[in-house]
Amino acid sequence: MKLKLIALAAMLAAGSAQATIVDGNTNNGELFMTVLDSVGQKSYTLDLNITMNDFLAGIAVSGASYSFAADANMTSFLSQVAPADQSGLVFAIGAMDTSGITATDFHRYITTASVIGDADTNLTLKNLGSSGNTFLGDANGLIGANNSVIVTDPSFVAYAGSAQWGDSWGTEFNGISTGLIGSDLGMYLLSQTSGAFAVRNSPSVYAALEQGGSQVFANLDMNGNLTIAAAVPEAETYGMMLAGLGLVGFMAARRRSMI
Repeated sequence: MKLKLIALAAMLAAGSAQATIVDGNTNNGELFMTVLDSVGQKSYTLDLNITMNDFLAGIAVSGASYSFAADANMTSFLSQVAPADQSGLVFAIGAMDTSGITATDFHRYITTASVIGDADTNLTLKNLGSSGNTFLGDANGLIGANNSVIVTDPSFVAYAGSAQWGDSWGTEFNGISTGLIGSDLGMYLLSQTSGAFAVRNSPSVYAALEQGGSQVFANLDMNGNLTIAAAVPEAETYGMMLAGLGLVGFMAARRRSMI
């Protein structure tokens, strides 16, 4: 599925000073994106500067989308990737609400996923936040007041291929959170069973983010530009749907004429 660019856009100005990425301890963490060159052992992390609550409310509006232009660090990162390795770059998006561990606390996560399995338990879902917050803690120490950072030392926790992040939130996520650059990567909301954290083995909830019944996807193109939007059926799909409806109508009319 291809993404259709529409009016609402959140453009990042390259080089503008921002605060560090807000983690899950605020009950309303910010979205962030990572890009990994596993062959060259370097990664890129970007603060998308939008909180979970604002994003969930915004993307639910019909026709809404978010676009983020490549900044100077992204351009530099891509220039350092060997041409033969560019098609193997993977990206992921995450955000967290992880504050508290009592029965009334409610943990939520936004994640991309190319593969997603059955929901984890409430306890496992909490562990996603521990892993994600550890990753962001190290990333924030490097990103400082900037929007993004390039990590070239794979021993750093902030390296997107580290054991605290990788392709499954440090192995805690029951799925694969990364996808190839240039592909449409599905976005999901993970949440614990309401008010049931004390029941640690209760199943959590994995739900695709949708806009008007269409799933929301993220797409990072080869130039480093990110778009988040709902999938829009191709013209051919509409044509097939109309043809199908026409056939159903014809068969119904023919059946009536035979009665």
